Amino acid sequence: MSFSAAVRRIGSFTLADGLAQREDNFLLLRALAASLVIYGHSYAIVAAGGPPELFSWLGWSVYSGQIAVDLFFAISGFLVTGSFLRRHALFEFLWARALRIYPAYLFCLVACAFVLGPLLTNLPLHEYLRDPATSSYLLKNLRLNIDMAWNLPGVFTDNPRRSTINGSIWTLPAEIRMYLWVATLGVLGVLARRWLANLVLPTLFVLGFFVAPVYLLTVPQPQYLRLAAFFLAGAFCYINRDRVPASGWLLLGAAAFAWLCRHTFLYAYAFGLAEVCFVFWFAYRLRWHGYNRFGDYSYGIYLWGFPMQQLIAHWLPTTIPLVNAALSLPLAIAMAVVSWHFVEKPAIALKSTPKRWWEQLKQRGEDEKSATDSAA
Repeated sequence: MSFSAAVRRIGSFTLADGLAQREDNFLLLRALAASLVIYGHSYAIVAAGGPPELFSWLGWSVYSGQIAVDLFFAISGFLVTGSFLRRHALFEFLWARALRIYPAYLFCLVACAFVLGPLLTNLPLHEYLRDPATSSYLLKNLRLNIDMAWNLPGVFTDNPRRSTINGSIWTLPAEIRMYLWVATLGVLGVLARRWLANLVLPTLFVLGFFVAPVYLLTVPQPQYLRLAAFFLAGAFCYINRDRVPASGWLLLGAAAFAWLCRHTFLYAYAFGLAEVCFVFWFAYRLRWHGYNRFGDYSYGIYLWGFPMQQLIAHWLPTTIPLVNAALSLPLAIAMAVVSWHFVEKPAIALKSTPKRWWEQLKQRGEDEKSATDSAA
């Protein structure tokens, strides 16, 4: 096969072709990424021991939790950009995003503060409930700013490594800010014009990493820049979906390029490119779609993983990381199932409510106008 023929073959199946399919594997990929976060966090939650963290041991210079979050943000950038461009309505977009983030998050915060906390605190119950840190855990974290509350009074204070209730929620303020960037660029018409988006999105990347990293995200949180870069990559891929290929060969090439770039300053960028290629290969070229018959449990697994791991560490403080992850994952999945079926899915069903109310108001106004005209 000639080089030009190979290039044509790699680019023959694009992301637009993937979107046109009836099914994809984003649900499965996100669930696996959420499980990978639990695996990665186990090394920060319990004492060392047992096999080393796999990806660090392989010499990838990133650990499993970081890879998982990278995948989440690349997927989010792709799907959320598509969501705005399909709606073309700012309020509907923001309403849909709020319904996706806040109900499950509020459920997790309330359950941790007022169910898990009272059961596990070493303080008398009345002292725990009166302590300002208890209500602060809920109120501060709902703001989704960077000054988040990590601890509850007397809870997990004897755990092996830390007393943090939920270390996973640190990414949510970044996610919210990415939604606001999409809304801003969408309202300004940038996302609807490919040439303009292809100019603005790389410019934002350069500004974020090399010019004004502190100010671009409106918060002085440098670790958000990596997340923003993956979100931008996902958005860029959606804008150019009819030109970006989803290919196993492209994934292999990107992985080989990353390997060649190891020990150089290009490695982080090459590895990120390989991660993005993996996202779309997995989503659109993997032919098994059996997981899609289940619910979207990934967000619940992500939210509940850390508290369940801390719970296992509280009960079994001397266990090794792999055992902590193995015991915590089923508990996180169980809570995710509850969250999806009783909180998230009913909330998502409300997405069309404002539009339906608006249409009813318009219809009522038209009916009243018609009645007035008839009477005249």
